[in-house]
Amino acid sequence: MKTKTVKKNGHVWHFVQNSGLMQLQIQSIDDILELDKLDPKLWVALSCPVSGLEFSEDTLSALDLDGDGRVRVPEILDACRFIRKHFKKPEIIMESGDTLPLDALSDEPFACGHSPSESAESILRILGKEESGELTLEDVSTNEKLFSPSVYNGDGILPPQALKDENASRTAEEIISATGGADDISGSKGISRKQFTNFFSDLRSIQEWRNLAQKDAPGIFFMGLATDSAAASYMAVKDKIDDFFLRCSVNSYSRELSSNLHAKELSSLDDGLSRERLEKLPLAEINSERVLPLTDSINPAWAERIESFRANAVANVFDAQKTELTEADWKKICTDFAPYMAWYGAKPENSASGLSMDRVAEILASDAEQIIGHALDEEERHPPIALATLDLKKMLLIRRDFLRLLKNFVSFEEFYAPETPAVFQCGTLYIDGHSCELCFKVTDAAKLANMSPLSQCYLLFCDCTKKSTGEKMSIAAMISAGKSENLMVGRNGLFYDRNGGDWDATITKIMENPISIRQAFWSPYKKLVKLIQEKVSKMASSAESKVTEKMSVAVENPEQAAANAAAGAKKIDIGTIAALSVAFTGIATVIGGLMEAFFGLGKWIPLGIAGIILLISLPSVIIAWSKLRQRNIAPILDSLGWAINGNVKINIKLGSTMTNTAVRPKNSSLTKKDPFADKKFPWRRVIALVILISLVVWLAVSIVKNKDGISGVWEDIKSFFVKFSAKAAETPKVPVQ
Repeated sequence: MKTKTVKKNGHVWHFVQNSGLMQLQIQSIDDILELDKLDPKLWVALSCPVSGLEFSEDTLSALDLDGDGRVRVPEILDACRFIRKHFKKPEIIMESGDTLPLDALSDEPFACGHSPSESAESILRILGKEESGELTLEDVSTNEKLFSPSVYNGDGILPPQALKDENASRTAEEIISATGGADDISGSKGISRKQFTNFFSDLRSIQEWRNLAQKDAPGIFFMGLATDSAAASYMAVKDKIDDFFLRCSVNSYSRELSSNLHAKELSSLDDGLSRERLEKLPLAEINSERVLPLTDSINPAWAERIESFRANAVANVFDAQKTELTEADWKKICTDFAPYMAWYGAKPENSASGLSMDRVAEILASDAEQIIGHALDEEERHPPIALATLDLKKMLLIRRDFLRLLKNFVSFEEFYAPETPAVFQCGTLYIDGHSCELCFKVTDAAKLANMSPLSQCYLLFCDCTKKSTGEKMSIAAMISAGKSENLMVGRNGLFYDRNGGDWDATITKIMENPISIRQAFWSPYKKLVKLIQEKVSKMASSAESKVTEKMSVAVENPEQAAANAAAGAKKIDIGTIAALSVAFTGIATVIGGLMEAFFGLGKWIPLGIAGIILLISLPSVIIAWSKLRQRNIAPILDSLGWAINGNVKINIKLGSTMTNTAVRPKNSSLTKKDPFADKKFPWRRVIALVILISLVVWLAVSIVKNKDGISGVWEDIKSFFVKFSAKAAETPKVPVQ
């Protein structure tokens, strides 16, 4: 790791180099607060996705100001300005922790108009934790307390539950009913200052209208205080009684027309009896006397309203014993109520129009207006908990996570420190004796498949399933050590996520690239062995098929088999034999020439062997070395939603830490004897036997050729050793200079 120092606008930046990537080293709070002065070309990443990372999605969402699902450089810089403005002690960000001491909060107001310190103190007061001296994430997430409708929360909306006075609370509910109310952050309905002011203004308008009528037109209230209730019962039935007497007139005009009309209306009951259908029928039976009964024979759907009309209006106009109403009686009642109806028609239409005059007078005579007004004053004086809570929560998330985010955004410090996985590393895959530490959660498989070849990495694409919940996800794991011969589509493994949860993993696709120099060196030989095995297997299978076919024919049709054998028996062609001889001679000559050249190297034979091996393996090694030097995870991260600003290379040394193979623990013991091991070929015995046979053959040939037989051969051997000893004993002459 190389270190470099750069001074920019008075601030000293410290950079390090890992695998050729130059990245900022964040050492102090000034490195964070001065990020707006650092050239973005020196940032490792320019944006990252909000979801799909091993990082708090709440924190990334709080930083994602435009809500596009990505955190970009301008939003990181905005967070730096937020720190500078609202943290009285910004250096607290450099420390691990998830609480905010009150003395670390500034008095600089949020956009809602209240400062962090004032808002935090208000929240702690609501929670009854004034003495704690610090704010936690749990404090700003306690919705049932902070956002209770009975609490003044500063959003300017007053729910009825916040009013302790019963009449004032009822009045607030009537304001909500009349105006529609407003949404409080608790989720309940409440009233705003404007709705409160307008409602009481409307109440006074109604009261003035009422007072004016009592002063200038006393005939309107011809029944005194009972006029309002009588008029209400009169208006409830007026149209229906008019309809009754009109039907009586139609019946006098034409009974047939009246009967047809009534029959048509009765047909509506064919679909079933209901109150709605019954209400449309006549109020009572039509009669030629034009008399409306008020107690008996009334349409059941109207009986209750007619009884109220009889008790409140008819009894006051006539007497309480009156049980029927003639058309003349009805006209008198209408005449008596005409002034009231004219006055009532001029009633102001506002939010208080639905209240009775008694209720209007009751509200205005009470202290409900003063109580509600005082409560709204208190509500507006409190810091707006809703907005302040969001800002305070953002401060808490920044205090907890911002430094780590920068170490995975501005620099990739965590990625190049093996003990701290980066935020894009989603877990560890165990498969075929490998443990793969560099695993990516795949969000767009098609895009990753297109980009991954540019990375030059050996990747396993796996589908993972969590058996306990049935949850599914896809990952891509890099293999950077070990062997790949047994890795194939369909093989199963086990994936552990960063929380320790285990998932069943199955390989669905393999992106092949070199894994290591060692693997590349032996790759040609393994391919050759595999090719030979496949060829031999294919030939054996073909031969077996032919033999089986011949045996079947011989068993099922012996005569045909005999005929085939006779037809297949051909005389040996002399020309063929000659051609084969020439071919074998040529092959023997070539092999002999190669052997002569090889053994002619003398003491350089080992170098010749090494040269042959290099001739075979060197091309694979060169290609692998070139690709391993270009191995880079930036294209993979780009396909996962990042915008990587440099080459995040995985050199051979770093790659060796990303994939581990099975190794026997230190200080462990091993019993070498394997009762089920395959029996090895006895190379030593075979070589010894070959040497022995060669000596025997040489001795036999020598005896035959020597005239004196065995004694002559023995003499020749002794003579050879005497000459060899004498030659070895000679002192070499040193040439005179």
